[in-house]
Amino acid sequence: MPRPLAKFLKCMNTVEVESLLAREAPLFLPVGTLEAHGRHLPVGTDTICAEKIAEELSINLQGALAPSFEYGITNMLAQTSPASFFPEDLYAKFFEQIVENFYNQGFKTIIIINGHGGNRDALNKLVRRVVRRHPIAISVINWWLLSEKHVEPIFNTEPGGHAAVEETSVMLHFCPTLVDPDNYSPGSDDYVPEDGIWLYPPPGEVMLSQSGQGQPVFDCGKAADFVKVLINDLTDRIQHWLNSLKRLQGGLRP
Repeated sequence: MPRPLAKFLKCMNTVEVESLLAREAPLFLPVGTLEAHGRHLPVGTDTICAEKIAEELSINLQGALAPSFEYGITNMLAQTSPASFFPEDLYAKFFEQIVENFYNQGFKTIIIINGHGGNRDALNKLVRRVVRRHPIAISVINWWLLSEKHVEPIFNTEPGGHAAVEETSVMLHFCPTLVDPDNYSPGSDDYVPEDGIWLYPPPGEVMLSQSGQGQPVFDCGKAADFVKVLINDLTDRIQHWLNSLKRLQGGLRP
């Protein structure tokens, strides 16, 4: 059988949305930012990766896909154009309102697929505030962190970091025409950040945890294997969480 198509919320009419609400379908909300990702990946990589992963998960878990939030909190690369200059307090307030609006309209399970490290603190704080006010089931998935354990078995290298093997592989699998291997040069693009010296802007946009490890790999076959195990892992984790909600006899509480 052909794989089902994703249910994009922005493409649905109100009858179809009511059907989602009636069966309490989870809503997947991708978030990213605009920032440089080396010279081999597009500046929207964080959002595109989050979108594609959320799309696959929404199919596997019979949910719907909300429009992406493409503007995040860019820090280290804020001086490299284009970069999203969203102050943290404004970002948290705006995104919190998005979540609350979806809840008030009937979506009781919201799964945020985050593609950008700079968003993490704000997302964690706003989620804690929301669950204190509403009986909502909500989660934040920082996919690249959960993908790290799959890097070494497939690529025979340690996990990378920003614009490195993880993001490059996801982009190569879903959007190969947006990846330009010829533009990548380890000598000028790689950078290992250190706590002892902060450089703005950094001397390279491919940020690695350690030198020579986790660099971009332009292998479509390995990229497909990486995405497959990642999606399966995330599907299992989220499904287990969704099943666990049923054990709460009194229901969710704010």
